[in-house]
Amino acid sequence: MYYGRPTSESENNGRPVMPLNKLKEIPADAILGLMTEFQTDPSSQKIDLTVGVYRDDQGKTPVMRAVAAAEKRLVENQVSKSYLPPLGVEGFRDAMRLLVLGPLEASHAERTAVVQTPGGCGALRVAAEMYLRTHTGETVWLSEPTWGNHRGLLGAAGLALEIYPYYDAATHELEVDRMLDTLTKVPPHSLVVLQASLHNPTGADPEPQVWDELIGILAERNLLPLFDIAYQGLGDGLDEDVAVVRSAAERLPELLVAVSCSKNFGLYRERTGALLAIGSDPSQKKVLESQAANVARGMYSMAPAHGPLIVEEIFSDHELRQLWMEELAEMRGRIRRLRSEFAEALKAERSDLDASWLTKQRGMFSLLGLTEQEVDTLREGQHIYMVRNSRINIAGLDAESMPVVAKAVAPLMR
Repeated sequence: MYYGRPTSESENNGRPVMPLNKLKEIPADAILGLMTEFQTDPSSQKIDLTVGVYRDDQGKTPVMRAVAAAEKRLVENQVSKSYLPPLGVEGFRDAMRLLVLGPLEASHAERTAVVQTPGGCGALRVAAEMYLRTHTGETVWLSEPTWGNHRGLLGAAGLALEIYPYYDAATHELEVDRMLDTLTKVPPHSLVVLQASLHNPTGADPEPQVWDELIGILAERNLLPLFDIAYQGLGDGLDEDVAVVRSAAERLPELLVAVSCSKNFGLYRERTGALLAIGSDPSQKKVLESQAANVARGMYSMAPAHGPLIVEEIFSDHELRQLWMEELAEMRGRIRRLRSEFAEALKAERSDLDASWLTKQRGMFSLLGLTEQEVDTLREGQHIYMVRNSRINIAGLDAESMPVVAKAVAPLMR
């Protein structure tokens, strides 16, 4: 077997250079690296506002009661661990289509292909691969800023990355005019990633009239939107958080929707998600399903079953579904309360500081507008961990940590 030309004896002690020896260590992902650093930090005062998981008042990421009940039934009643069908669990796929499309589900089901994926990340990657197969473009447009792994997932598929203006961290406002102006110049058939609600990392979403203008631009420019839905139900409500997707489904001939069940079902480690591909007419549905299944086969072959079966069980039982919706409302209410309390805590530290933007935003994340050096100083000096762009997980705050964080960051905020 040939392994390439050996290096000289002085370079490798006379041994042939093997393929794996050619690999170099890659620095840890920014967020995952901070996770590791936090875990190894011996300080008893450390505070983690980095990782995007929901936490309760005790600082725990709970198993939702509806999920626990559904999982118990699943374990007691399952009779096989055989592979799933290529497209995934049918009941789960139906649930995802209903959650996203709501009242439109009945009229749009015939043109909506749904494939189960390993989390929302899997959905994004399958969407990217499908888009490349259309041979209509090779560029994806991302908001600036955006969730960090959008670049990794979509860029690794071979897409060229471009950005459109979205948010000014200094003013805590959307850059609406610049965003819309940029999108009017995007080449036709480009892929445009849009976070449907609870934007990560900013927490700032366009107003309905801005979404309306944006959908008009997508239609006029023949752009393909890829809506990312990672937090449905944690903002204003299950229906409200996907209003723009439903509007787009009514007005646009085609769209892609990546859905994650990590946050709203608490199924982080179960890797539960779906990709919805809405075609221009019913004849496309089978084509889209076959393409999605083929992409999946070449990437991960089969999606995991446990999480989707839990979701299917919840949606098939009225009482479990009601319980899940009640728990989701509790989580949503807690995040809103924390936003208000954090704004008040900052105001208490600095009477001249207007932090009202925190209460206008939605979801788990906000950008504080600090510099990377200031973020590093907070981590090294006070053991307060956040992403280096100063994104914090609002749900990571609690009664004990909030005044500490407010006291530390208020003097640094603009």
